[in-house]
Amino acid sequence: MPDDPRTIPELLAPFRTALLATRGEDGHLRCRPMAMRQTVRGEELWFATARDSTKCRDLEHDPRCALVFFAPEDGTTVTVSGTGEVIRDRKLMTELWDPSWSRWFPDGPDPRQVALIRVIPELVERHDGATGRTDVPFSAPPRKRGR
Repeated sequence: MPDDPRTIPELLAPFRTALLATRGEDGHLRCRPMAMRQTVRGEELWFATARDSTKCRDLEHDPRCALVFFAPEDGTTVTVSGTGEVIRDRKLMTELWDPSWSRWFPDGPDPRQVALIRVIPELVERHDGATGRTDVPFSAPPRKRGR
Protein backbone atom coordinates (compact mmCIF):
# COMPACT_ATOMS: atom_id res chain seq x y z
CA MET A 1 0.00 0.00 0.00
CA PRO A 2 2.85 2.55 0.04
CA ASP A 3 1.79 3.39 -3.51
CA ASP A 4 -1.89 3.39 -2.54
CA PRO A 5 -3.59 6.18 -4.50
CA ARG A 6 -6.28 6.69 -1.86
CA THR A 7 -6.52 10.14 -0.37
CA ILE A 8 -7.07 10.94 3.28
CA PRO A 9 -10.83 11.48 2.70
CA GLU A 10 -11.05 8.06 1.02
CA LEU A 11 -9.15 6.36 3.84
CA LEU A 12 -11.36 7.97 6.48
CA ALA A 13 -14.71 7.65 4.67
CA PRO A 14 -15.83 4.58 6.66
CA PHE A 15 -15.23 6.27 10.03
CA ARG A 16 -17.45 8.64 12.01
CA THR A 17 -15.58 8.80 15.30
CA ALA A 18 -11.95 9.32 16.23
CA LEU A 19 -10.04 9.33 19.47
CA LEU A 20 -8.27 12.69 19.74
CA ALA A 21 -5.05 12.71 21.78
CA THR A 22 -3.63 16.00 23.06
CA ARG A 23 -0.96 16.94 25.61
CA GLY A 24 -1.96 19.25 28.43
CA GLU A 25 0.14 21.88 30.18
CA ASP A 26 0.78 19.32 32.91
CA GLY A 27 2.46 17.06 30.33
CA HIS A 28 -0.20 14.35 30.48
CA LEU A 29 -1.68 12.91 27.31
CA ARG A 30 -5.47 12.86 27.11
CA CYS A 31 -7.69 10.93 24.68
CA ARG A 32 -11.34 11.48 24.03
CA PRO A 33 -13.85 10.41 21.35
CA MET A 34 -14.77 13.03 18.77
CA ALA A 35 -17.38 13.00 15.99
CA MET A 36 -15.65 13.98 12.75
CA ARG A 37 -17.26 16.21 10.14
CA GLN A 38 -18.23 13.71 7.47
CA THR A 39 -17.38 15.91 4.50
CA VAL A 40 -13.63 16.36 4.56
CA ARG A 41 -12.41 19.69 3.18
CA GLY A 42 -9.17 19.07 1.31
CA GLU A 43 -6.89 17.24 3.71
CA GLU A 44 -8.28 19.02 6.78
CA LEU A 45 -10.22 17.12 9.44
CA TRP A 46 -12.86 19.02 11.41
CA PHE A 47 -14.50 18.51 14.79
CA ALA A 48 -16.79 20.58 17.03
CA THR A 49 -16.26 20.96 20.76
CA ALA A 50 -17.31 23.07 23.70
CA ARG A 51 -15.60 26.44 23.46
CA ASP A 52 -14.00 26.20 26.91
CA SER A 53 -13.10 22.49 26.83
CA THR A 54 -9.83 21.02 28.06
CA LYS A 55 -8.98 19.92 24.52
CA CYS A 56 -9.10 23.56 23.37
CA ARG A 57 -6.71 24.59 26.15
CA ASP A 58 -4.47 21.62 25.34
CA LEU A 59 -4.27 22.48 21.63
CA GLU A 60 -3.68 26.16 22.33
CA HIS A 61 -0.78 25.15 24.59
CA ASP A 62 0.63 22.46 22.24
CA PRO A 63 -0.95 22.08 18.78
CA ARG A 64 0.57 18.64 18.16
CA CYS A 65 -2.11 15.98 18.31
CA ALA A 66 -3.06 12.53 17.10
CA LEU A 67 -6.26 10.88 15.93
CA VAL A 68 -7.07 7.17 15.96
CA PHE A 69 -9.84 5.65 13.83
CA PHE A 70 -10.72 1.98 14.50
CA ALA A 71 -12.91 -0.41 12.48
CA PRO A 72 -14.16 -3.12 14.87
CA GLU A 73 -15.40 -5.29 11.98
CA ASP A 74 -11.91 -6.17 10.77
CA GLY A 75 -9.53 -4.47 13.22
CA THR A 76 -8.18 -1.96 10.71
CA THR A 77 -6.87 1.21 12.31
CA VAL A 78 -5.93 4.54 10.75
CA THR A 79 -3.80 6.91 12.80
CA VAL A 80 -3.22 10.56 11.99
CA SER A 81 -0.51 12.73 13.54
CA GLY A 82 -0.69 16.42 12.88
CA THR A 83 -1.33 19.92 14.05
CA GLY A 84 -4.59 20.99 15.67
CA GLU A 85 -6.02 24.47 15.75
CA VAL A 86 -8.98 25.87 17.67
CA ILE A 87 -11.18 28.16 15.57
CA ARG A 88 -13.98 30.33 16.95
CA ASP A 89 -15.42 31.84 13.78
CA ARG A 90 -19.22 31.88 13.39
CA LYS A 91 -19.19 32.16 9.58
CA LEU A 92 -16.85 29.17 9.22
CA MET A 93 -18.81 27.25 11.87
CA THR A 94 -22.03 27.78 9.95
CA GLU A 95 -20.35 26.79 6.67
CA LEU A 96 -18.81 23.60 8.09
CA TRP A 97 -21.55 22.58 10.52
CA ASP A 98 -22.22 18.83 10.47
CA PRO A 99 -25.79 17.87 11.43
CA SER A 100 -24.45 15.04 13.64
CA TRP A 101 -22.96 17.65 15.98
CA SER A 102 -26.48 18.80 16.96
CA ARG A 103 -26.55 15.84 19.34
CA TRP A 104 -24.11 17.75 21.58
CA PHE A 105 -24.95 21.27 20.46
CA PRO A 106 -28.74 21.47 19.91
CA ASP A 107 -28.53 25.27 19.45
CA GLY A 108 -26.33 24.77 16.39
CA PRO A 109 -23.12 26.62 15.56
CA ASP A 110 -23.25 29.23 18.32
CA PRO A 111 -19.70 30.60 18.80
CA ARG A 112 -20.50 31.43 22.44
CA GLN A 113 -20.76 27.67 23.08
CA VAL A 114 -18.94 25.91 20.22
CA ALA A 115 -15.45 25.95 18.78
CA LEU A 116 -14.14 24.11 15.75
CA ILE A 117 -11.02 22.00 15.85
CA ARG A 118 -9.14 21.69 12.59
CA VAL A 119 -6.47 19.00 12.32
CA ILE A 120 -3.92 19.24 9.52
CA PRO A 121 -2.50 15.74 8.95
CA GLU A 122 1.26 15.35 8.74
CA LEU A 123 1.51 11.57 8.93
CA VAL A 124 -1.23 9.02 8.23
CA GLU A 125 -0.68 5.32 8.88
CA ARG A 126 -3.02 2.48 8.08
CA HIS A 127 -2.73 -0.69 10.17
CA ASP A 128 -4.31 -3.65 8.40
CA GLY A 129 -6.43 -5.63 10.86
CA ALA A 130 -5.99 -8.93 9.00
CA THR A 131 -2.23 -8.85 8.39
CA GLY A 132 -0.95 -6.44 11.03
CA ARG A 133 0.95 -4.64 8.27
CA THR A 134 1.43 -0.88 8.58
CA ASP A 135 1.38 1.34 5.51
CA VAL A 136 2.05 5.06 5.28
CA PRO A 137 -0.22 6.38 2.54
CA PHE A 138 0.39 10.04 3.41
CA SER A 139 3.27 11.96 4.87
CA ALA A 140 3.79 15.71 4.77
CA PRO A 141 6.75 17.68 6.03
CA PRO A 142 6.13 18.75 9.63
CA ARG A 143 4.81 22.27 9.99
CA LYS A 144 6.78 24.81 11.96
CA ARG A 145 5.31 25.59 15.35
CA GLY A 146 3.71 28.92 15.85
CA ARG A 147 0.87 30.72 14.24
